[in-house]
Amino acid sequence: MAEEFLGDSNGSDRPNSDAFEPEREKVEFMIISSRAGVQEQIRNFYASGFARVDEWSPITPVPNREDRMMTILIRYRKVLPTDSMNR
Repeated sequence: MAEEFLGDSNGSDRPNSDAFEPEREKVEFMIISSRAGVQEQIRNFYASGFARVDEWSPITPVPNREDRMMTILIRYRKVLPTDSMNR
């Protein structure tokens, strides 16, 4: 499954850019929690090898929810020929 994710034009295995390439689909991961909860999950994802800490967006407040913070990680996946058959 990891082979479905593409590197960016800089050769990164875990791209965080908007570089357009045919046959790519943007996949966004969002964490919403308290600041401490967001930071803990970012560290957990790092420890598991899922994402480096610097790949996440800056932690920002959730609009209209002063008790909640959020961050986003963007990855890209290959669009497979079988994807259109699953719709």
